[in-house]
Amino acid sequence: MRPQMATACTLCIGNFKGGVSKTTTAATLAQGLTLAGHRVLLIDCDPQGSLTTLFGILPDSEVAPEDTLLPLFNGDQDDVGYAIRPTYWDGIDLIAAAPVLFGAEFALPARQMNDQAFEFWRVMDLALDNARDAYDFIVIDTPPSLSYVTINALMAADGIVMPLPPSALDFASSAQFWNLFSDLTSTLVRARGGSKRFAFVDVLLTKVETTDASAILVKKWLSAAYADKLLQIEIPKTAAAIAGSAEFGTVYDQLKNAPSARTLKRATDAFDRLVDLIEDQAQMFWSNQTERLGSAQ
Repeated sequence: MRPQMATACTLCIGNFKGGVSKTTTAATLAQGLTLAGHRVLLIDCDPQGSLTTLFGILPDSEVAPEDTLLPLFNGDQDDVGYAIRPTYWDGIDLIAAAPVLFGAEFALPARQMNDQAFEFWRVMDLALDNARDAYDFIVIDTPPSLSYVTINALMAADGIVMPLPPSALDFASSAQFWNLFSDLTSTLVRARGGSKRFAFVDVLLTKVETTDASAILVKKWLSAAYADKLLQIEIPKTAAAIAGSAEFGTVYDQLKNAPSARTLKRATDAFDRLVDLIEDQAQMFWSNQTERLGSAQ
C-alpha cells in the first residue's frame, strides 16, 4: 500500500492514435487497482468524453463546463477538487469531460501570450497537489493528439502507459509519439532550465489476436524498438471485452454476466497482471519518494 509520507502515483494513458484502447485501459486499470485496495481518481482529458460515458455519464447533457477541467485551464480555478465527482464503482472518483473542453486549446496559448512567464504545461500538475494526498493513484485518459491538454497530462504524470495494438500502422504512429514528445520536452522544459523524468514508461500490447500472423512480426519490431519498456503482458481481444464495450463497461463489469467464462478469464487475468505490475512500479516510485523526503528533513 502507499506509504504514509508518499503521494499518489499519477499515470498518463497516452498515444496520439485513436482506437488503441486508451480509454478502456484507463477504466479497467482503475477498477483493478481498486480491487487491490487502492483509491483512484480518474481524469478524462478527452473532449469526446469516452471515459465519462463509460462511467454512465452523458458528456453532452450531464456535464457542465464547471464539471470539467476547463475552469482550471481558463485560470478560474487552481485546484482540481471542484470537479471531482463519485462514480458507481466503489473507490473510483472521476473528473468528467465534455466537448466544451476543446476550449482549453484556445485558453492555454492565450494565457501564454499574455504572460510570457506562464508555464501552460504545468497547470494540471500544480492543480493535482491536494488530490495526490487523497488518492493512491491518479489515472489520466488523454485525447488522441498532441494537444495542450495532452501536454499537461504528460507533464503531470509520474509514469506513462502506452496502449499499442501489434499492427504496423500503430507501431509507426507510436514512433511519432515519442519523437514529438522528446522534441516537446526539449523545447518547453529543458530550454527553461527544468527537467522531466518518469518513474516508468510502459508499452502495453492491446487488442492482441492469437490468430493474427502479421502481429508476430510486429511484436518483433516492438521488442527491438522498446526493449524493456515493452511489457510482457498482452491484453487480448476477446468476446468479453467487446461485450463490455457494447454495454458501456469493462471486463470487470462483466464478472457477473459473462458471455463466456473462458474469454472473460483471459481478459481479467491480463489486467490482473497489469495491476500487479503497476503496483510494483508504484512501490518503487513511493520508496524513492519517501527516501528523498526523508533525506530532505
